[in-house]
Amino acid sequence: MQCLIVDDDQLICDLLGHFCDKVEEIRDVTTTNSGFESINLINRNVFDLVFLDYNLPDVTGEEILSLIPNDTAVVMITAHKEFAAEAFSHEKIVDYLVKPFDFARFFRSVQQAEKYLSRKSVEQSQLFVRDGTKLVKIDLSSVLLFKAEANYVAIVTLERRILTLMTLKELVKRLPKSFQRVHRSYVVNLHKIDTIEVGLVKISEHDVPVSSTYEKKLLSKIKLLN
Repeated sequence: MQCLIVDDDQLICDLLGHFCDKVEEIRDVTTTNSGFESINLINRNVFDLVFLDYNLPDVTGEEILSLIPNDTAVVMITAHKEFAAEAFSHEKIVDYLVKPFDFARFFRSVQQAEKYLSRKSVEQSQLFVRDGTKLVKIDLSSVLLFKAEANYVAIVTLERRILTLMTLKELVKRLPKSFQRVHRSYVVNLHKIDTIEVGLVKISEHDVPVSSTYEKKLLSKIKLLN
């Protein structure tokens, strides 16, 4: 898992970082004391798990939470036990840690995050889209890419091409982390990429342009898959 720790208390960041180092499933950890910086990090990178302080001085935890994708597990950090009831009103919040906490309590949160991520992965393995007057089930693992065409999105697999009436922006919200927008007109399946060149990815016989806006996040996700 790729993990982000957001807390204005450096001692808490250090403690969580130390605990993360003890968990084999957590491969990479980023920490920040700034709510504003965390927003930039979330926009530029892909995280599986976020430890988020609910009471930050610059941006509220609630505001940051709204920017975190639904397929990311969130563990809230708080000094107030009464926060628990509110914490679980958000689906992506899998647990909360009340300061001070020990490794055993931290590890329980990690286990809850793993369960959430596993369930989300299963939920997002397929997608129903409208093709004319009927709904068609799409196995996402077979999709090479999605391409915006006017008010439609073309769904491209090796075997077929389906046009469905929706926007790429709407579609992206429903896709798992294995898909990445690489251009205003393209979303690609990371598992189907054959090669990456400057400003271009090749998927089967398709040459897909990569804009500078999305290049960094694409490479971040590729790193996560390795």
